[in-house]
This record gives sequence, structure tokens and C-alpha cells, in this order.
Amino acid sequence: MLILACSLTGCTQWRHYELGSPIAASEVPQPKQGWTVTQVMAKFGPPLLMSSEPSGYTMAWEYWEIDEYKVGIGTFIIGIDLMSIDWGKASAQGDFMVLGFSHDHRLLSASFEEWDRDPGNGQGFQPVFSTLDVVNVNDLLVPLPQHRWGAQSLRRTPVTLNQQNRLDSGQAGIEQRGGTRRVGQHSLELR
Repeated sequence: MLILACSLTGCTQWRHYELGSPIAASEVPQPKQGWTVTQVMAKFGPPLLMSSEPSGYTMAWEYWEIDEYKVGIGTFIIGIDLMSIDWGKASAQGDFMVLGFSHDHRLLSASFEEWDRDPGNGQGFQPVFSTLDVVNVNDLLVPLPQHRWGAQSLRRTPVTLNQQNRLDSGQAGIEQRGGTRRVGQHSLELR
């Protein structure tokens, strides 16, 4: 019994990520209050996403708080990992604020959403080698767009030519984090 107990190994992993700054619903500016883009940027900082539109332009701010939990137990005998049983879960919550401005930089529209999502969970039984991640939130951990500003000249040619239609700083709308890169506007980039 002692040998069996000594041969069992376990591990836990918890990762916490925060992207952007939290936005309270009570702080969202309303068009009837007469906000200008200067006042909005002084309060919230530069937008994470921007797009032009016929009536002016749109700016968006987002905040993500992502937690990833993993627990595993396995057998480890004489330096060989014979079996591993793993469980993982992820949670994500945050805020998303979209503001529309006129060509003369006045606030025209405001939209705000708070959400709490379950991006996934998983279980796994892995004989011999433990190589599988049972929870993966990498698609949510893409660096915030302002960390890429100015880099469009260094991208691959199809991506650079699509700059005008980018969904974070182009003229074709905006896209919230977590969307697939294989359809829609991104399909023009020939990935």
C-alpha cells in the first residue's frame, strides 16, 4: 500500500489572466450627456478597437478576466509516467463597450455588455505520456490590439493588403475577441 501511495503523483494548475481595464455599467457615457471623443478618451484611454462607418466612426473597449483550472493525478513508477487522469475547466467574464461618434467627434450611440461565459472544460485519460492540455484558452489570450499598432508594414503581404478591412482598426466593423479566424473578414488573409 505504501509503494502504491508513493507511486501516485498529482499536480494542480491555476492561471489567471486580465486583459484591458474593467468598465462599470454606471460609467458608460450616454449620447444625451453631450460627450466628445476627447472626454471619452480622457476617461477610458485609447480604444482597443476602431472602425470607420458612414456616420462617423466606432470605438470599442473590452475587459477580460480569464481563469484556467487543471487537476491531474497519475502513476509515476521508476521514472516512467504510466498513466495520467486529468480534469480542466476555464471561466471568462468581462465587459464590452462600443461607442459610435459622428464626424464632428460627438457621441452618437453607446452599447455596453457584461458577461460571464464558460469557454470550456475537459477530462482526459492519458496512458504512458501526458501531453494533452484538457483546457485551452489561447484564442482568448491574443495580445490587445494596441500592442500591434504600427506593425502592419511588417505583416505578410496578404495581411498588409487587407489592412483597410481589419476588424480592430480598419473600415469594416469591429470584432470581439474569441471569434474564429477561419471565416469572415479574416478569410481574405489567406491563412
